Amino acid sequence: MTARTLRTAALLAAALAALVPSATAQDPGGFRRESFRMDANQQLLIEVHVWGEVNKPGSYQVPDGSTMIDVISAAGGPTQYAALSRVRLSHVPGQLPRIESVDLNRYLTRERAVLPPQLKPGDAVLVPRNARFFWKDAVALVADIAVIVNVYYLLSRDR
Repeated sequence: MTARTLRTAALLAAALAALVPSATAQDPGGFRRESFRMDANQQLLIEVHVWGEVNKPGSYQVPDGSTMIDVISAAGGPTQYAALSRVRLSHVPGQLPRIESVDLNRYLTRERAVLPPQLKPGDAVLVPRNARFFWKDAVALVADIAVIVNVYYLLSRDR
C-alpha cells in the first residue's frame, strides 16, 4: 500500500471513531447507572411500559427476557374490554420493526408453539379496547336519553 492510501485509511478511521461513541471502561459513553437494576436474585430488570386496557397501566420493572404476557400480568391482567388479538408492541427507536401487532389470543388459546415476542428495555405495550366497550357506551347513552325523554314526558303530562 502506498503512503497516500495509508493516510486516507487513517483519516477514515479517525472520522469513524469520532462519529461512533466508544463504550470502554475508561469512556462509558451513554452508560447511565440508573438505567439498569438488579433484583434480589441478581437478575437484570428492564423497564417497560403498559398502556390501555389493563387493570394497572404504568411503568414496570420486569426480568430481562420477559414476554408481553409477563408484563400484562404484572400490570394486573387485561380488563374485560381488552382486545388481546390486537395488542401492539412499540420498540424504542433504532430497533426494527418499530411497531408490531401481536395476537395474544392465538398464543393463549391454541398455538403455543409460537411464543410472544420478548421485551427489550424501553418497549411499550398497548392493549386496545374491543368492540364490546363501544356497545357498552352506546347502550348507556341510549339509556340516558330515554330517561331524559321520560322525565320530560312525565313533567309535560301533568300541566
